[in-house]
Amino acid sequence: MQTAGKQKAGRAMKQRVGLSLGLLGALTLGVVAPSLGSAQGTVPYGLKTGKPYNGTKLKFLICCLGAGQFAQLSKLTGEGGEFQQLTGISVQWENTPYGAFQQKQLVEATTGGTTYDATAWVDAWGEAIKPYLTPLNARIKADKINMREYPAAYLQAASDSSGNVIGIPLRGHPLVMFYRKDIFNTLRLPVPRTWQQVESTAALIQKRMPGTVGLSAMYGVNAGQNLFNWVSMLWGNGGDILDKQNRPVFNSDKGVQATQFYIDLLRKDKVVPPASTTFGETESSNQILQGKAAMWVGWWWYWAQFSDPKAVAPGVLNNIGFAPAPGWQGGTAQNYALVWPIGIFKTSKNQDAAWEFIKYVTNNEVQKKVASNRSDPKVADNTIVTFTGMNDPQVNAANGGIPKVGAQALRKARTLPQVRSWAEIQSVLEVGINKMAGGAEVKPTLDQMAKDVDAIQKRAGYYQ
Repeated sequence: MQTAGKQKAGRAMKQRVGLSLGLLGALTLGVVAPSLGSAQGTVPYGLKTGKPYNGTKLKFLICCLGAGQFAQLSKLTGEGGEFQQLTGISVQWENTPYGAFQQKQLVEATTGGTTYDATAWVDAWGEAIKPYLTPLNARIKADKINMREYPAAYLQAASDSSGNVIGIPLRGHPLVMFYRKDIFNTLRLPVPRTWQQVESTAALIQKRMPGTVGLSAMYGVNAGQNLFNWVSMLWGNGGDILDKQNRPVFNSDKGVQATQFYIDLLRKDKVVPPASTTFGETESSNQILQGKAAMWVGWWWYWAQFSDPKAVAPGVLNNIGFAPAPGWQGGTAQNYALVWPIGIFKTSKNQDAAWEFIKYVTNNEVQKKVASNRSDPKVADNTIVTFTGMNDPQVNAANGGIPKVGAQALRKARTLPQVRSWAEIQSVLEVGINKMAGGAEVKPTLDQMAKDVDAIQKRAGYYQ
């Protein structure tokens, strides 16, 4: 997503995929001697011995190499990297702009292109791309990969409706609540566990500390970012976006209640900035980054920014705490979990070599090594997708303990509906949320949104 409008969209794009900004920098992580494992005739990470695919050059369709995790992995799997030294395979990571990424995937897939061997996708795009990717069940079984290492939400997004695993989780983010420890300590406040407690705590902070924003949030139209907290409230209250027949149900009584609460934070309770109607992740996260807000609920990868002395206001550094994203009072904590699975195009002529690549970049030890690396702050990234990795002492020591908190959040997290029409649905939802934030009545607006989504689903062939 990317002049005034393009620059704003570009910033939003980076937030959507969880980027650690900056140049790739000098990476030393994982550089090994070419003879690694050769003395014993074994290769680490479950890779095949004997370099059977030596000389193969893979092309990986991906975006956003500014993301710290991607930057490190691209270094490790490129020319001269650890992966090539171990397998003889090198991988070219195509750094496609995010705004063009999904379209490029679909063109490659639907035209039978053979330019790329592998790709990763954003969870909600899955149903449009999965039919063109190779099922991995047999390979997973043969290599004894433990899929129970992954959160259920990640697995759902990585599988098709027939139970075939189409991708392995590569990059993923739970929502966590970031808060100012110094403010909470001064006012002797407990950390909120529900959205209702977040609202009352934010109101109290604004009353007792004039000039401080209680909660930063986002209601602007920007790549669906204003839906992240909304769906968490909706799910927590027992509502849903679509029912089992893929019909819209977000305008149910529970949906109206959750949506009204979300809008009231801005319009009635006034515990979020009035400018939130235009905020995406960049603007809303900057409120706490710059010391203006006491709380913000967002993706865990922001920890790299919030703990960077060069990125935060002086009074904020070392004063950011975190907790699992809040649930709904009397309900549950079912927050959205974002994931990028990685899979192989059916048209790839290098299926076996591509599988070796996927095994390497998703291997738990490789992932832990990347998530623990702090040798270059520009590519530091706490992202890791397995429960073992999230609970690993070294990974947590390198990341202030936030991986363990992320693991807690992911136990009951959900993914977005896996429907091929999601892009259209998302547009209806985010525009509707923005209209309500601007003053439109909640129930009539939700009803109209439901009618629009119903028409989309009928055109998509889900029902008549």
